[in-house]
Formats: sequence, structure tokens, C-alpha cells
Amino acid sequence: MAKPPSTRLRPRKYQLEAYEWALRVRRGVVVLPTGTGKTLVAVLWAKKLLESGGAKRVLFLEPTRFLVEQVARYIRWVSGLEAEAVHGAVPRGERDRRWRSQVVVATPEIVLSDWDLVEKNPVDAVVVDECHHTTGKDAYKEVMKKLRGVEYRLGLSAFIPRHRRREIEETIGEIREWSWSSPDVAPYIPPWIGEVYEASLNEAEQRLYNALEELSNRVAGRLRGLVRNALRWLVRDGALALRESAGKPTLLASLLSELRELIGDPGVRPSHKTEPFKRILRDHEGYYSKAIVFIDRVVVARHACEEAKKLGYTCALIRGRMRGPELRKALEEAARPETRVIVSTSAGEEGIDLPDADLLVMWSITASPLRFIQRHGRVLRAREEKPRKPRVVAYIVTLDTVDVDSFVDAIETARKIGVDVPVDPGVVEALWRRTTRSRIIAVLEGNPMTIELLIEALGMPRDRLERDLQRLMQRGEVVYIYTAIGKVYAYSGDIELLEERFPEYLSPEKGAKARAKYVAQGTSRWSRAISGDYEQLYARLSRVVEKTPIERLLASLEVDTGKGLVRLVNLHYTFLIDEEEKLGLVLRNAFSVPRIIRELGTLPS
Repeated sequence: MAKPPSTRLRPRKYQLEAYEWALRVRRGVVVLPTGTGKTLVAVLWAKKLLESGGAKRVLFLEPTRFLVEQVARYIRWVSGLEAEAVHGAVPRGERDRRWRSQVVVATPEIVLSDWDLVEKNPVDAVVVDECHHTTGKDAYKEVMKKLRGVEYRLGLSAFIPRHRRREIEETIGEIREWSWSSPDVAPYIPPWIGEVYEASLNEAEQRLYNALEELSNRVAGRLRGLVRNALRWLVRDGALALRESAGKPTLLASLLSELRELIGDPGVRPSHKTEPFKRILRDHEGYYSKAIVFIDRVVVARHACEEAKKLGYTCALIRGRMRGPELRKALEEAARPETRVIVSTSAGEEGIDLPDADLLVMWSITASPLRFIQRHGRVLRAREEKPRKPRVVAYIVTLDTVDVDSFVDAIETARKIGVDVPVDPGVVEALWRRTTRSRIIAVLEGNPMTIELLIEALGMPRDRLERDLQRLMQRGEVVYIYTAIGKVYAYSGDIELLEERFPEYLSPEKGAKARAKYVAQGTSRWSRAISGDYEQLYARLSRVVEKTPIERLLASLEVDTGKGLVRLVNLHYTFLIDEEEKLGLVLRNAFSVPRIIRELGTLPS
């Protein structure tokens, strides 16, 4: 076999073996355990075909829009190939351009919708990711019927149920499996694997979500908190939870009365997370012996159990407030070998010894790091046997809503306190770009502004905006400086723009002295104070930043306001100072503040 094409990642032995086999058979299905790098096998295969002239255009099929974007980015990064993402959120005119790319990554639904564009730009090879869907009346199967003349086909899957094998072999090609216990594969198998499944709101649900956000912005204090809870119930659990709360004689119900028509809209499903949940069970069928599903609201938990039963699974429901005989009966039912699915509310986090499970489904994404970690601990206890099949945790996340914020916050917080959540960092970063906080970055890029202008631009309540800004500052995405109009916030990549627009607040006064102390990242204690002028503090603090980022910095200056009055000014910088450019920004701003004090007599908040 000829030398494989170059990639930024060095292929492992089993990946090269799979790539060479797939190239040789032309039509084949590679089955590798989750987390062992199936996509790299496909990239090697596709790049070799393109470089050798075997194909001019390769199509990658992915089940969701999120995966389409993620895989397209990965292909570009790892191989340097021109790879474009095509899905329903991309305008038709732009899709027309992207279909001309040498590598197109698309959902099967958009392939069917854009079939005229596919015919204008025919593909010579197709990669079918998650190819176990290529059966029955699934969109995957319809696409493969239309592509039956394509010579090169490569299917990828972590597991193919026995009853689907024949149909998949007929549609794609010969199946070859690399077991998780294979000597070449076993060293790369983690104890458990995190997978993200996207849930999306339909048009009716999006209208309801938007109306709840608008109502939240109109009310204040406790009322806003109630409406925000309602919004979270919708995206975290589903409309059933919201409808149940809206039907009770409470203050929240009266607040939601103006949205009664939207809440009751027939187009609003009981839960938009139902289909991803069923997909998770189908995707892992035959892989797991028992699944535990965590759902916060009992009414939604009952719904999920019923949906699992419709698929032919025996389902046990364990909910809060179960006591005595009722709880014992539920746990006995859950422990039976024939019970494949256990749906649990928060009761499963709190001391109840749930049965051992191979698959954990996080339906409700909790923002509480403690509960997030507890839920993992219930099913991820280490087994004694080695090697062993990795367990899987599947997270259902509602894209472009606060549900994404909760998930990303929980992952980041868990990692900060030393709990490794093995979700691909690239996936987490891609999700971060779908958080509501990404809107703040979008507004700030190229346009530094005060918090009042941000509130106006974003239509967000001040308290929520302040929380989101603090998160962004902790990540080092946002910085600020003190000016005569108050704090001016900026995207961290726009420091030069701040210097251009606010030079008077970034010009240290000669002869000014200051005391500074800081909190280094990973610690909670303030350092000893150091004193000096701008040059002295910069020299000493830059040595700190070289070794470890600074999470907080306090600069104190004595300012002569005139007439013999001296005032002590404390300047707090609470964004991540992880590079010298940010340190210079902070110190130049701090040593410029005396001008503001003399000009205004005070320092605007």
C-alpha cells in the first residue's frame, strides 16, 4: 500500500489498517469504538482519493447540523482540504456555492432538498457517518438510493445491530469491525465517552421561547426569575414541564397567562428532546445492557418512559418522594435484566443506589456543577475487569438557547475542580460559540462600549448581562478599561482599537505611583502588594504572567485632586490577564486614572 496522505495527526496502527482496507475494497463499512478516531480514517480515505484522481468531489453525510459544522472544521484542520458545511441554516445561494467544494459535509435531509445542486456538482465518493441509520425509510437510505452509482463508499459506525447488517451491506458495502478489546485498539479506549446530541426548537417552539425572553426583559426582580425558570423548563425538559407549571394557580401562571395561546399551540411538541432521546437508544442498541436517563420534571420523565416503551423497551421510572414499598418495587423493577431503560428524576442523585449502567442519558442539563457531577457518579463507577467496554454518556442539548449555556458552564466548572468530562474539546468550543454569550462577543467585536449601550444593543436585563460578561472575562474573551464615561468593555482581540479610540485613558502619567496585588489562576489568595511606577510594576508583573495567568488585579493609587486633597482610588480588574498585551492595557489604564479623577472629581462606575 502506498504512503498515506499527510495529516496534522499521526494515524494509529489500526486507523491505517482501516484506511488501507477501505481503499482496497472501495465499498466498505468501518466499525470502530466511539472515541477511537473513525473520522480520521475517513479523512485519509477521502484525501487519498482526491490526490490520486480517484475522486473529484467527496460527500460526507452527518446526521445533524451541529455535526456537519464540527466535521467540516475538523477536515479543514486535520487535512488542509477545502471542506464546506451544507445544512438548512445556510441560505440557498450560499449552498449553491458550497456544493462546488472538493469536500462537502451535509445532512442527508439537505442532500435530498438540494438534489438539483448535487446533480450539477456530482460526487464520486461518499462517507456515511453513523451509517447504522441507513435502513428502512431514514433519509440516509433515500440519499444512498440516489447515490447508487457512486463507486467509492465508506460507512462509519461504532456499532451495527445484527438485524441491520444485511441491509447496510447491500446499501454501502462489506462490514469490518475493530473491537474495543483488540490489542491495537484497547490502549486508546477511555473509561467512558461523552457524546452530544442536538435538540432544536421548531417554529412554534421558537416563537414561544422568544416570547418568554421578551417577557423576562419586561419584568424585574423576583418576577424575572420566575419567567427565566419557565424559559429553562422549556429548553431543558420540554413544553410538558412548562404547561404543567402554567396550569397551576400560581404567580408564575398569572405571568404566563398572556402567552397561553403560544403555550397551547398544537405545533409545540410535548418535548423537543424526544426524538434525540430515541435516536440515542437506537444508535447504541446492542451496545448497552442498561441505560439511565436523568430528567428533572416528573411529567416529562413519564413521557420519556412511555416513548421508550413504544420502541419496545421495558422501562422503570424512579421519581422523587417515592418511599417504602413503592421505592423498593421500582428499584427491583429497575434491577431486572429485562429492564433496559431507567428514567430517574433527581431522586437518582441523592443516595438511591441505582443499578449499574452502560449508557447514561442527560436529558435535563443542570447548571449546578454538584448535581452534574453527582449524576455521572451514579453510573460511572469503575469496574474491576480489564480491558472493558467504555461506558457512554449522551447529553441532549437545545442549540441556540440557554440550555447550551448550562451545559458549557457545567463542563467548564467540572474541569476546574478536577473532574474530567471526556467530551471532545472541539465539541465544547463549538458549543460555546452557540451560547447566548456569543451574542455579546458578536456585538463587541470592533465596537467597544459601556454596559448601558450593551444592554440597549442586546435587549438583555442588566443582571444577566453582568453575569454573562463576568463569564466571558473569566475566559479572557472580554476586557475593559476605566474612562470618564464609565467602564468600556471590548473584545480581547480589540486592544489596539481601544488604544486608538481612548488614548487619553491609556497614557500613564509621569511620576504616578501605585500599589498592586493579584490573584493567580488556580489560587484563591491575594499576593503580597508591590509598589512602583508604571515601568516597575510592568516589569515585575510580566514575569508573573509568563508563568501563570492572573485572574484578578487590584491597583491602588493616591490621586492629588487639588487644593491639598489626596484621594485613594482602588481599581479592580476582574478579567483574565493571560498575556503581556492585556497586562500593559491594565497598567496603562490604571496609571491614567488620575486624569479622570481631576476631570470629574470621581470615578464613574
